[in-house]
Amino acid sequence: MSIAFVSTMNKNLYDQYGKRFIQEFANFASDDLKLFIIFEGDYPEEILNLKKNIFVIPFLSQKHQLFIKYFGKLYEANGLKLRQINENGKQKINISNDYHFNSVKFSFKPFSIHQVLNYIPEGLDYLIWTDADLRCKKEFGINSLTKFLPEHEYLMSYLGRKKPWYSECGFIAFNLNHKDFINYIERVINIYTSGEIFSLEQWHDSWIWDHVRYEFEENNKTNFKNISGKGYELEHPFINCGLEEFFDHLKGPQRKKEGQSFKDDYK
Repeated sequence: MSIAFVSTMNKNLYDQYGKRFIQEFANFASDDLKLFIIFEGDYPEEILNLKKNIFVIPFLSQKHQLFIKYFGKLYEANGLKLRQINENGKQKINISNDYHFNSVKFSFKPFSIHQVLNYIPEGLDYLIWTDADLRCKKEFGINSLTKFLPEHEYLMSYLGRKKPWYSECGFIAFNLNHKDFINYIERVINIYTSGEIFSLEQWHDSWIWDHVRYEFEENNKTNFKNISGKGYELEHPFINCGLEEFFDHLKGPQRKKEGQSFKDDYK
């Protein structure tokens, strides 16, 4: 069995928490686990010599460039919401920022996964996406990850949450040998490049992963593996499903500031 991780970042995110993630991966991951970093813009050369199983690839997705060309300058596509409000009998325009609609900010994840498919080694079995705000806590290898992988008939394993919440997408594992894998990824990318994303209820990547998963479950009868376990009814399933033995996910700005999840996140 062979497994690779993939994540993405730019220089700003690298300085905030990406450098720490890469260094901790180098310290704790077994040598047979690969990590691909899709880097937006110029990357620090120090990463190149960190460890032989860590690879840096410039973010050069042509399809992402197409998405940005057509939609990147739209205020709405960047999460700005304009609403007409009544204030003291006067009609005014209220402008707010809502991350649920920031399609541009959250587009780098799916396009990075799509791009890395051109670089992964032939015969790779599983590709695991993790956000760059991941903390590695102890040594881990293939055997540590097995129960979180979409084995056999499953296309993808994901951290589902009880509705009305959408899935937490700080950890997604893909079965590269599944017959529907390429079609699933291409469908996600097409939602962006076609502009179909703007017809959906929300525009961030977690919503898109779920939306396409529902399509494939219904139309193709494709099987997906929810690994949330007891975390299914919680806001932060990542650290309540067993992954917390090896990792911490600094979900949201406050956890990033603290450098760890909160004690009351653990149930």
